[in-house]
Amino acid sequence: MKKNILKITLIGAIALMSTESFSTNSFSDNRIIVANNTKTETFKVFGNCGMCERTIESSLANIKGIEKADWNKETKMMKVIFDEKQISLDEIKQKIAEVGYDTDKFRATEKVYNNLPGCCQYDRPAKKKSHNSHNGHKH
Repeated sequence: MKKNILKITLIGAIALMSTESFSTNSFSDNRIIVANNTKTETFKVFGNCGMCERTIESSLANIKGIEKADWNKETKMMKVIFDEKQISLDEIKQKIAEVGYDTDKFRATEKVYNNLPGCCQYDRPAKKKSHNSHNGHKH
């Protein structure tokens, strides 16, 4: 009898913890603050295929402060849940660029991009021109 009560209590506690965890970690298309310093951000990452998806997501695996990273190859959108006290959004985007994939803010080096498999070499966005060197005039 005591074992059954213990099992029921344990199952109830686990169910309660999973429900709370699910409600605080749900994704949204907008920037939201969920719990403590945890944020969800959505941004574009250029890529093509399932191999790109594995590389992009694994670039953020086991990084302190990142709870979840999910890249959608159809929409090219990355959703990341992270603790902003442990890692910044810019640091996340930089880590993705370091493995060969451009974001809105960071561009992969030519060398790293050129080392991607052929199926992963996406059409890159044009480089942004510097505002300081436009026709030799400063703005």
